[in-house]
Amino acid sequence: EPTAWAEKDSLPQKLSEISATRLAGVKQWIAERVAGDFDQVAIDARLDADIGSAAVVLFSFTSCPFCKLAKEALEAKGVAYNAIELDLDPDGAAVRARLGARTTRTSVPSIWIGGEFVGGLNDGPGLLTLDADGDLEPKLRAVGALA
Repeated sequence: EPTAWAEKDSLPQKLSEISATRLAGVKQWIAERVAGDFDQVAIDARLDADIGSAAVVLFSFTSCPFCKLAKEALEAKGVAYNAIELDLDPDGAAVRARLGARTTRTSVPSIWIGGEFVGGLNDGPGLLTLDADGDLEPKLRAVGALA
């Protein structure tokens, strides 16, 4: 089951962690090649606007199991969020490349709370890690995303 891939102890999660730490430069290079030529200033401005578009913003791919679990976790808490589906967005590859340049992570989900990058589902520290540590709900309350 692909959703099981996103679990903290899964092999895909472990591979994701290894690739993020050991192959970050290669992944960024690939993201930039996939994006091709684009107006970096315009994409950076769009990225700023997207990050500021809601208290919680999630850059996602529609079929990504890590993204699906992040959305489910937010929805379970009653959090309204803005999901930007990069695989459906004409500028998605460029946005992903610029996210990588900003955060050193090209993977999704890329989660932002109150304009602050908090990582993905399980890493960076990550949505589930923040929740397990008791830090997620105070963050969400501080930006008005949780009653």
